[in-house]
Amino acid sequence: MNILIAEDERITRRSLQRKLEGWGHDVVATEDGQQAWEEFQNQAFDIVVTDWDMPRMDGEALVREIRGCDIERYTYVIMLTGRSEKTDLVAGMEAGADDFLAKPFDRNELRVRLNAGQRIILLERELAKRNEALTAVNARMKKDLDAAARMQYALLPQELPNSERACFSWHYETCDELGGDSLNVFPLDENHVALYLFDVSGHGVPAALLSVTVNRQLSARNPSASLLFKDRVNEGESPIRRPSDVAEQLNQMFRMEAESGKYFTLFYGVLNTKTRILQYALAGHPCPILLRGNEVKEIEGQNFPIGILDDVTFSDCTLQLQVGDRIFIYSDGITEAHNQQKYMLDPEGMIQLLQQSDPSRSLPDHLNAFIDLFNEWTHGPLQDDISVLAMEVAGAAS
Repeated sequence: MNILIAEDERITRRSLQRKLEGWGHDVVATEDGQQAWEEFQNQAFDIVVTDWDMPRMDGEALVREIRGCDIERYTYVIMLTGRSEKTDLVAGMEAGADDFLAKPFDRNELRVRLNAGQRIILLERELAKRNEALTAVNARMKKDLDAAARMQYALLPQELPNSERACFSWHYETCDELGGDSLNVFPLDENHVALYLFDVSGHGVPAALLSVTVNRQLSARNPSASLLFKDRVNEGESPIRRPSDVAEQLNQMFRMEAESGKYFTLFYGVLNTKTRILQYALAGHPCPILLRGNEVKEIEGQNFPIGILDDVTFSDCTLQLQVGDRIFIYSDGITEAHNQQKYMLDPEGMIQLLQQSDPSRSLPDHLNAFIDLFNEWTHGPLQDDISVLAMEVAGAAS
């Protein structure tokens, strides 16, 4: 151990120094608190043994200086004192002393107290090493999570299939580094657009892994191997799978396992941009909200979430849309959010916020205004991932 002595009595100082050096310690001996403080600032010491009453700077002031300085390693402080009043001992402890040794000190008692300090110093060093290793591990994990989050974000719509017939907008936000929500909108052919939003149960890495896997199954990049297109097509038949068939395929592929307990809710729809007919299936997912002029309502359709039951028959819903109609598809992180008074927003509250956010604006501005109102209402950190996919019908039907 590297030990600093602060003692104005020459005989006591030399006696301390000889004993400590005889026990194998490196010792620097100073004549008062001021000299000790100057030495302390120039090099690191594991243990400080200081007298209480000294000229220029007493032991209590020295301890306060030591505790007040910014050093990485902890220094164990033993105060030598002839004082026995409780008020003095309390003052020393409040200044930051770790232990006391009565003067004149006993050789064996000094050794015992030094050993106790040495154990604490070694434990502190071991803890510092472990904390350093843990910090490095956390930094690597954070880097990996950031990379995974970027990959997950890349699966979201990069280019929207906006046209004179329909336009789209979306918002996606996670409560952790990785999210269980996901959404997308993309063309299936010249006249059909697929749109989906799903919400995996839970949070964190397990939910994100399932989310990425489901996303890949809902891709249309390779129609011959895509879940969104039929394996065999008869002459004159559309190659696009009905939304209910897609939900059933997903339910067979992603059966909930007892170990993970993961399942997901889903909205999957196909919009015919020529006829303005939206065919969709809901699997345990919140009902989308339709804005048509002054009318605002939830659209129907409900089934079990994906993965809960093995043999589930999903049904399709069909909605004839009109020019100017807006549909908001969302995850339950929106409607199950709570404000500071612990009230849940629920679908009715969402409808009110959509109306307050001025539907006369463009679709992206309308959605952004809704999110701003939502954040004002919750007035706090997200409790769940939130996702919104918005669609507006425009143009003349053929």
